[in-house]
Amino acid sequence: MKDDYIVIYAVVPKYIYETKELTPEDKLIAERIIYLCKKEGYCWITNRTLSEMYHITIDTASKHIRKLEKFGLIKCIYDHNDKNTKRIIRLVDDIWNKYSIRDRLNNPDDIVYLNRHNNKYNKNEYKDNVSVPSWLNEKAEIVPPSLEEKEEMETILNSLN
Repeated sequence: MKDDYIVIYAVVPKYIYETKELTPEDKLIAERIIYLCKKEGYCWITNRTLSEMYHITIDTASKHIRKLEKFGLIKCIYDHNDKNTKRIIRLVDDIWNKYSIRDRLNNPDDIVYLNRHNNKYNKNEYKDNVSVPSWLNEKAEIVPPSLEEKEEMETILNSLN
């Protein structure tokens, strides 16, 4: 069962998804590269690995990498030696430190955004300034019923039997 799923967690900047300059394949490869750069800040995935992973040609994988570099998301550093060329891919922006999940979950603007866009059944519009009702933070006061209220409840219960 574990082999049936691949778990990838990546913090992808909003502008990557909003741009029309990148294709869906570019965005998918950008997600993979961002994920691989999480630990060290860089990765060394090859075009061959990307081509096998996404069932594309090696040339197409190379074009996607060049496009992401031209877009300004990544920077490729090449090490040319006698036998082959090694490539390290670095993120231009330090995404992982800039957008931590802890900070994003506590952002009220994101909560309103999620409410607005995850609401497919209710057509109501959400306001950007959502406030918490004041009574929600107050402690509940427990007041015991008066003698008359007790007698009234007993009368009602006896009439049901």
